[in-house]
Amino acid sequence: MQHPYKPLDFDHLSELAQIKPQVLERYLRWQINKLISRAKPEERVRLRQLQFRIDAIRYRSKTPLAACIKISQMMHDELWRLRQTLNYTTEVPNSLVVTEASPDPTARSRGKVVVLPPRTDAESRGVEKNNHKGF
Repeated sequence: MQHPYKPLDFDHLSELAQIKPQVLERYLRWQINKLISRAKPEERVRLRQLQFRIDAIRYRSKTPLAACIKISQMMHDELWRLRQTLNYTTEVPNSLVVTEASPDPTARSRGKVVVLPPRTDAESRGVEKNNHKGF
């Protein structure tokens, strides 16, 4: 269903933020939901989770600038994790990768790695169906 809304320019958005912040918030929600609804079905859950995290940061922050800084830090953290994964997945064994979650390099090397046999296609489909029960 198409809505008669047109994208707003920066000046209009700035004016709305000053005089009608509720209208701006409603417009932003509409744009976010429109964007998420256009994503692939398998990506929508992750996008909604990400939006929930962003909304929580905005709600808990004392000022919009503080929210912006925290959201920026969250994006940098995720980019760092992706970089670590891409750089070290094929080059360095998992036991040597140090992440923020385990700053002690020996913490990851104490456990024994168990190699599991690959799943069959039938097993994979069964697991995917069970993951969605109750949601």
